[in-house]
Amino acid sequence: MNNSLLAQETENGWQWLMKRNCSISPYQLAGIFLGLGIVSMGIGIFFYLLGATLILPYSFLEITVLLIAFFYNARHANDFEKLLVEKNTVTVVSKSGSTESTVQLSRSFVRVELPSESKDLIVISQGKKHAYFGSHVHANLREALGREIVLKV
Repeated sequence: MNNSLLAQETENGWQWLMKRNCSISPYQLAGIFLGLGIVSMGIGIFFYLLGATLILPYSFLEITVLLIAFFYNARHANDFEKLLVEKNTVTVVSKSGSTESTVQLSRSFVRVELPSESKDLIVISQGKKHAYFGSHVHANLREALGREIVLKV
């Protein structure tokens, strides 16, 4: 089978690269969050000047929550999973936040477990070593992805 829906054929085998779907650039997101912060601060100052002094602390709280959300999104914007099936090895590389992990398995002994429920991930294992794959794929496509991986391994 030379064609695949989700994999790319490389010179040494097959590769699946799954990334987050970010439809907005970091600069656009920063601009939106900055605009929201300015509007919130403007409302807080306006009501503070009218005598409602407790509105301003809530505006600061809202801006703090917006900053936390922005930095969380920025930290996970480059998350990915990569599965490489080569002649003798199967390598699973995953990055979540600042943590990157690599699991390398011998292709002859690899077992692929398909998800039993839609929320489950694909388990690629060899003995006691295992890796989870498919967190960046919609739950409805995980079973098809797992079957495709089984065919290539």
